[in-house]
Amino acid sequence: MKSPALTRAIPPAVLVGLLGGLVATLFWVFVTTEGSAVPQKPHHVPVAMVGPAPAVAQVARGLQRGGAFRVIPTPTEASAFHLVQSRKADAIVNLNTRQIQTAQVASTLTPIALQQIFSSPQSALHLTASDIKPYTSGDPTPLGLFFVTMSFVLGGIPAGVAFAMMMKNRRPTSLSDAGVWVGAIVAYSVLQALLIAVLAETVLGYEGHQFLIIWGWGSLLSAACMATTAAGIAAFGIAGALISALPILFFGVPAAPVPSPWNWESGIFRTLGPFDPFGATANGMRNGIFFRSASQAQNIWVLVVWTVIPLLALAVLGWRSQRARLATVESATGLGPVELERAA
Repeated sequence: MKSPALTRAIPPAVLVGLLGGLVATLFWVFVTTEGSAVPQKPHHVPVAMVGPAPAVAQVARGLQRGGAFRVIPTPTEASAFHLVQSRKADAIVNLNTRQIQTAQVASTLTPIALQQIFSSPQSALHLTASDIKPYTSGDPTPLGLFFVTMSFVLGGIPAGVAFAMMMKNRRPTSLSDAGVWVGAIVAYSVLQALLIAVLAETVLGYEGHQFLIIWGWGSLLSAACMATTAAGIAAFGIAGALISALPILFFGVPAAPVPSPWNWESGIFRTLGPFDPFGATANGMRNGIFFRSASQAQNIWVLVVWTVIPLLALAVLGWRSQRARLATVESATGLGPVELERAA
């Protein structure tokens, strides 16, 4: 079949779309297989250690070999517990009481690794283990919180596609029109997050302040997904949906810190995962529910950046469309900007 006949049968835009889909699929395969092909091992996992200084130093040398763990000498068990509460340590090794106190909700892998180390025949220490931060009874594994986070993405990106494609114009036609877009995105995101939080409360038992935390973080992630998608389509057409799908869905999901925490993941996820809105939301919800002393500054500014920049892009597109329309009318009528404003 000759090329002109092919282009008549299949428009070039369709071919470009299929190529974009193929690229997106290959990207998804790469990031998921890269994460699963590399064995999970600890990378500077913080552990608070209580005990006599010489004993702490001796045990720390073994744990820190190869960069697996990072031991934080701590004077008392209370100060070590504060480190766990503020997400500065994932476990406590108390040489005085001969105990390992782990936080399952911070890391499901760290307790397993520490118990294997201290129960091995090579270890002179035989410590008993206990969990000081378990998950809720309704969600005894991290998967419930993970899928709640994913639901904000799976709702936000298609909503952004539908919103941009079903509007009268693919992009805002004026600043006031852009304001309508922004208002609709914010309102829909808050509503979507509210309904998902209600289901999380009903099914998983996240109630009280936990419900409010899921609603708040979900609103931010939903807005980031919907705004990034809508702005991408407004600027580049339907292919612009990849601007949100590639980093947030295809990369963000395998890079999420739940159930595998970042300090157990491979280099690309460990480095970029904290700056992805999916990871920031999962981390923010987990900290807000279980570790209320932990800093949320980075999680918040990551989501704010991912939300504000596309919303500003929509405003710029509306402003440019308005300027272009006024310039066209001005050249056709000979009226200046002031006259046009008065006529309008």
